[in-house]
Amino acid sequence: MTLRVRRRSTLPAVLVAVAVSLTGCSQTTSHLDEYNELQQGNAAPAVAPPADDPTVGDVVPVPGAVRALVGSGDRVAAHLADPPRLVLGVVEGTRWTEDRTVDLPVDSGVASAGHDGTVLIPFGDGLVVVPPFGTERRLTGLGGVTSAAGLADGRLLTGSSDGTVTVREPDGRELHQVRGLASVDRLTVASDGSVTALSRPDTTIASIDLGEDTAGPILRVGKGAGMVTEFSGDAVVASDTVGGALLVYSTSPVRLHQMFPVAEAPWAVSEDVSRGVVWVASTGTNTLQAYDFGDGLGSRRAEVGTVRQPDALVVTDSGTVVVGSADGSGLHLLRPTLSEPAR
Repeated sequence: MTLRVRRRSTLPAVLVAVAVSLTGCSQTTSHLDEYNELQQGNAAPAVAPPADDPTVGDVVPVPGAVRALVGSGDRVAAHLADPPRLVLGVVEGTRWTEDRTVDLPVDSGVASAGHDGTVLIPFGDGLVVVPPFGTERRLTGLGGVTSAAGLADGRLLTGSSDGTVTVREPDGRELHQVRGLASVDRLTVASDGSVTALSRPDTTIASIDLGEDTAGPILRVGKGAGMVTEFSGDAVVASDTVGGALLVYSTSPVRLHQMFPVAEAPWAVSEDVSRGVVWVASTGTNTLQAYDFGDGLGSRRAEVGTVRQPDALVVTDSGTVVVGSADGSGLHLLRPTLSEPAR
């Protein structure tokens, strides 16, 4: 991984080391060739094959395709399409009970988590701020917003397609800008306050120092970064959708720690605090996998079939895994059992 170098086509050194240790020279060369032939950047969820009905958990129908899931405690908000709206509800075991719906702009982007259970939905000219209770707010006149996050002190962060992260007052007023990325497609704020931005066009991840004018360090994320989520307080986990891998980064500053293969076309990722694992949903196989990073290698602790096109994923504080289908198959709620960790 090279600092501030984008569109690099060679295999990351950490993956080369793993390949060399596990295979002979000719087989390693073949894997390198196959990896480097993959199209890079601009990742999107892969079109999923047909799926059988899940054999564990419960499937709850919802009126539309699920674009994103945002959780806080045991409350889950489902961002639905056609028409765009946010449906908020409470999860108890494998049941989900709706309690209110918020209509969204027709050009809304993908919902993300703010601070203290707030849900943030970007749209063409601003941001919709939906608290867990009470009335939503629409902040307009912000220009094109592609992503958003919230800070513990109430300030907001917005990202744009031109690669700018803007720090804002709670009312949307601009305070500062951090530039230097190709795009800002996802923003995360770890519990230690460190901010990380994901840029899909050039598949990079960057530290965002809110006191600086330029983003950095900037590191490559595999072949095609899909999603990124907070992990363990001072780290993030990113899915390499094109390369079929998970990558773990520390966030202050951003630094790669682990990288390992997972099921085909991983997209949504979510930390499971109750079990100490990270779940990843792979649209190439319509499966969920749980990974334990405690051994430093990323051991798989579970693999479960789920609904078709599992583009959205969240885990509640009590351990219910909620998967959202982008083809209208509903929400899959389950409480899986993990295998014993490898010794």
